Amino acid sequence: MDDRLYPDLDYAFLRYTGVVPENMRRIQSFYLPFFEGRQRVLDLACGDGDFVQMLAEKGVSVIGIDFDPKACQAARARGLDVVCQDVLDYLEQVEPDSIDGIFSAHLVEHLNYRQALRMLELGLRALKPGGIILLATPNARSMYAHLESFYKHFGHVSFYHPELLCFFLDYVGFVNPQMGENPRMAAPLWGEPSISTRQQDAPLIPHLTYERRLPLLNDNLLRRAIRSVKMFWARMIVLPYMDQLLGGVNRLVTDVNLVAADVYRMRATLDRPVECYASAYKAEKRAE
Repeated sequence: MDDRLYPDLDYAFLRYTGVVPENMRRIQSFYLPFFEGRQRVLDLACGDGDFVQMLAEKGVSVIGIDFDPKACQAARARGLDVVCQDVLDYLEQVEPDSIDGIFSAHLVEHLNYRQALRMLELGLRALKPGGIILLATPNARSMYAHLESFYKHFGHVSFYHPELLCFFLDYVGFVNPQMGENPRMAAPLWGEPSISTRQQDAPLIPHLTYERRLPLLNDNLLRRAIRSVKMFWARMIVLPYMDQLLGGVNRLVTDVNLVAADVYRMRATLDRPVECYASAYKAEKRAE
């Protein structure tokens, strides 16, 4: 079926699911440092233009491209430079070596792998030497993305593992591909962890201690004598028993903390942030 029959479906879906600029700015601000110092940037599938606006606020000359006419209309109403066009068609027309940054959030998962590779080839052609490309996409390593969020969108074609995206970037000719996860996106299955992955930094249960001497009393002969007798019998009978008891308790505490740290590590492996990214650069031209 021709997507042009429902050109504003994506805009309507985002409104229906409650996507708002405030959240998008918080999430996508993580990517701003990647484009620091860039002069001309494209935002492919820019939606309402939240990242376009953030870059413009930083003094970057940025153009957003999106196929959805209502998204483009909303972005233009905010005074943003947005082109309403298919991103592949737009990239076909971009002058080679003319831009120094490409950002694309949640586009690649709407493409089959041939389209994704074509987009990267066109992006490589459009970028200046040293230019950066960054693709943000649902995290294939997130259980929540698999169980819930990915399949909410009607247009999703495939997960793209960030390592696969790095391979694609390398394959078409980019250099220094890197991948990561956006920490500003939720890991929502269990919420924020309360157990540190480094048990020694923040154990779930602290080790128990006790004062191994009697408190000091007024300094007179009788009190010192009584205290000496008490301490003698404490050292002979009480302290060994307390040391043995406390040692057993603290060994149990250590075991509990180690198990808790293992549980959190397993939880962190499964409940990762629902957005990941891959980035790479166009190689600098070698001096002749």
